[in-house]
Amino acid sequence: MGRRDMMANPDPQSNTEKMSLRGGGGRGGVAARLVFILLMATFSVPAMAVSDPTETAALLAFKSAQIDPGGKLSAWNGNDPCGPPAWAGIYCEVDTTTKVSHVIEIRAMNYNLRGTLVPHLGNLTRLLRLNVINNGLTGQIPPALGKLGNLILFLVNNNELTGEIPPELGNLTSLIRFQIDVNRLSGSIPPQLGNLTRVNHLHMNNNSLSGAIPADLARLRNLNHLILDHNKVSGPLPEVLSTVPQLTIIQLDYNPINAGLPLSWTQIPSLIKLSLRNCSITGTAPELGAMSNLTFVDMSDNGLTGGLPSNISSKMITLAFSNNQLVGNVPPQYATLDAIQNLDLSNNKLNGSVPTFGTGASFNNDSQMVVIDLQNNLFTGWNVQTQEAVTRPNKKVWLTGNPSMCGSNGIIPAPTQLSVCQGSNSVLQQGVSYGSDAPKGTAVCPSSCEYPALLVEANNLTCWCATPITVQIRLKSPSFTYFDPGYLTYFQGLAARALSISTYQVRASNTTRTPGLFSQDITLLIFPPAKSASFNESAYDAVYLQFASWRVSAGEEWSFSIVGPYDFLDFFIATAGSSKKGLSTGAVVGIVVGAVALAAALAALFTFALLRRRSAYSRDPKQALPLLPPGVNIKGVKGFTFAELAKATDNFSSDHELGQGGYGKVYKGVLADGGLVAIKRAQEGSMQGATQFYTEIELLSRVHHRNLVQLLGFCNDRGEQMLVYEFMAGGTLRDHLTPTEIMDFGRRMHIALGTARGILYLHTEADPPIFHRDIKASNILLDERYNAKVADFGLSKLAPIPDLNGATPEHVSTIVKGTPGYLDPEYFLTQKLTDKTDVYSFGVVLLEIITGMFPIAYGKNIVREVNRAMEEGDIMSIADPQMGSNPSKQGLEPLLKLALACCQNESEARPSMVEIVRELEDIWRIIKPTLMSKVDSDTFSIDMEHLRGSHGQMQPSSSSFQDASYIMSDGKGDLRGSINPR
Repeated sequence: MGRRDMMANPDPQSNTEKMSLRGGGGRGGVAARLVFILLMATFSVPAMAVSDPTETAALLAFKSAQIDPGGKLSAWNGNDPCGPPAWAGIYCEVDTTTKVSHVIEIRAMNYNLRGTLVPHLGNLTRLLRLNVINNGLTGQIPPALGKLGNLILFLVNNNELTGEIPPELGNLTSLIRFQIDVNRLSGSIPPQLGNLTRVNHLHMNNNSLSGAIPADLARLRNLNHLILDHNKVSGPLPEVLSTVPQLTIIQLDYNPINAGLPLSWTQIPSLIKLSLRNCSITGTAPELGAMSNLTFVDMSDNGLTGGLPSNISSKMITLAFSNNQLVGNVPPQYATLDAIQNLDLSNNKLNGSVPTFGTGASFNNDSQMVVIDLQNNLFTGWNVQTQEAVTRPNKKVWLTGNPSMCGSNGIIPAPTQLSVCQGSNSVLQQGVSYGSDAPKGTAVCPSSCEYPALLVEANNLTCWCATPITVQIRLKSPSFTYFDPGYLTYFQGLAARALSISTYQVRASNTTRTPGLFSQDITLLIFPPAKSASFNESAYDAVYLQFASWRVSAGEEWSFSIVGPYDFLDFFIATAGSSKKGLSTGAVVGIVVGAVALAAALAALFTFALLRRRSAYSRDPKQALPLLPPGVNIKGVKGFTFAELAKATDNFSSDHELGQGGYGKVYKGVLADGGLVAIKRAQEGSMQGATQFYTEIELLSRVHHRNLVQLLGFCNDRGEQMLVYEFMAGGTLRDHLTPTEIMDFGRRMHIALGTARGILYLHTEADPPIFHRDIKASNILLDERYNAKVADFGLSKLAPIPDLNGATPEHVSTIVKGTPGYLDPEYFLTQKLTDKTDVYSFGVVLLEIITGMFPIAYGKNIVREVNRAMEEGDIMSIADPQMGSNPSKQGLEPLLKLALACCQNESEARPSMVEIVRELEDIWRIIKPTLMSKVDSDTFSIDMEHLRGSHGQMQPSSSSFQDASYIMSDGKGDLRGSINPR
């Protein structure tokens, strides 16, 4: 549910708030306002203001340019957007001289709009904030938006905007925050952006911007954060940028800079973070000693030579120089850093003795995560003190790939080699996340409290039931690598100080860090003051406005801290059952002239409203309709009510939970007819939302194949969005690639072939064809006989269809989405989605099946690691030990070659899914005789000959695909298998 606040502050750094006009929200709000109006009936108030007609026309033009599946703009009708009641997401203020209401904010964040930004928006000359974050807006940014001279927030990130940045945006000289990141913008960065002299934040990452960074940006004397990673920006880097006095973050990772680092950049005293991973930076590694505030440096995956910087900031938290050509010793200072979390010097030519790690404060703090990655170097020395340090909690030193250190001839004692010579720890590969439980103490909270609030005073703990505000934010560029308990506590305190509340009122939970990315997602619970059950509306509005206007980061304490900038994702009241509930939006100024007759009329209206309310709440909930918005077409999929699915899951009991992901939780359900189902329930603040919900329903309702999970129904009732699937008893493929489960080569081949057939159907026989866009091990589900089915179509896209001339486009241009580690690098760089994008992801899945590894290890990539093993000629060494008796090289080698062919950087070099299925069947024929000696041939067969035509070419007909039915049988058809520790 969207929020509309009372306050609309034109300057996020001002303490003065101005009243805005907006409408009420909800039936309770209607009754409250009518009571208020009745009480005001005997008083005289000024005449009502009217909305500016030019601004009304601009908003209506924007509405007409949208596809609005969620109906967010349905109330945008008439000629009075400022109300009361105001249109959803529109905030106004009254010109006291002319009595005209002007629009000062558009807040359409997470509205799921599919349309364009229209030039008419340039007529909103009083506009202060434009917020259309996280929609599906396409087309170009209109140059007419350069007329918005009062604008302070320009927030169009997380859309699918294309074209170049209009130079006219350089006229927005009042801007404080400029966010165009995560779009498909191209072309050079206009030098006119150097006119934005008030701007603190330039966030332009994840686009296709090219050319050099203009030296004009050095005129931005208030700039704090320059974030340009994941573009096509080239060198040289402007030396003059070092003169910006308050610059704290430079983040340029994954750009083809192909130049040296300017010496002047190593002299920026205010800099906290310098991130230049994979930028083709040349020359020697820079000295960093002049930057005393530096906490984060990442210059991995470049062409740096020479030795490591000999002098670095004592505040360093993250320091990475991996995958360069560095030589020499590791400076002793590195081993004594007090705040270090992540020191990554892997894949260089460093030598000498490993420094004496263990004396710094980080190593002596049990809750502090510390990882020292020295793998694949030429170290020859080791000391007892470092050996003792790796035995402490949460401390890791990795030395694999140093011949003198590890192996049978290594100098490290054999017991210690088990911890330092085994490569990256799998937990760390997935990213470390810490939630925040309630404070511990002796007070007993009522069992009915879903959100117990706790206050510690003088060693006494007080507990009471409260309803907190839930805020979801994303730290876009933090300096820490691991959000361990120390940083969690630090962040909670920082948030409390920024909001001017007590630390016990802030609790962080559900913190997640995606490996390979810079962002940290955090859910904050903001509790009311001591002994209060909830926030009053003015307090709720005040907290909301601080986040929505980015005022929490305006203060020096946040902006210049190691947490970096944040994105505001969602905001709601957490209630029982975790359903969103916004508070009513406050009282609207009464505009009535005292008169008994009018008061009587209003009393009658009040009575009518209460009767309407009583009638609404007395409806039978079973009559609620599971509706979908106009334009969403489904066939053969049942619509369920909320009540039906609640009953099927025992009111979504934790005993029915099967798992949890970014979209929400999955429950096992038993329908009224006794059928078993899996119910995916969207959580509040889900990062996927309505678009993926509708996409998955539409696509799965019309695709039918034995290797695709079947959608049985949906629920779009009472504000809940749920999908009902067939129940898959085997869980996900990723669940079975664990160190505690034996899964032999034949079974893995069976899963690979079934998955490939499902994808082949999507690419060739679905009408129109479909690009899945999120093939990964956790989206491959297994039944009780290990038959594989591809699932989760929330990110899928329809393949191009022939135009009027019969020509079919080769790709779909779309914003990059998917899962790190599985992402096609060509799609990532070009944003051109093709069938070969799924091929790349499937190749990564094959490598997981073969090796048991995760797609992204700590600082490493599965594709690169397997390629290295292949080049060294020892392919059997990378086979997953949990494969039982290892497969023959005759079976493993062609499967590895196929997987690596799928993972070629250029899509043209990858095979098609038809070729992949054919090759997997050929491999199956090779290994089949060895498998037949172990099991009854009646229960272990794949009939494939009829799939080929007279010339041996595969005929991809889904109706002819036969299930492998690979099981380990005891003669009764029961599934058998041993589970032994690795």
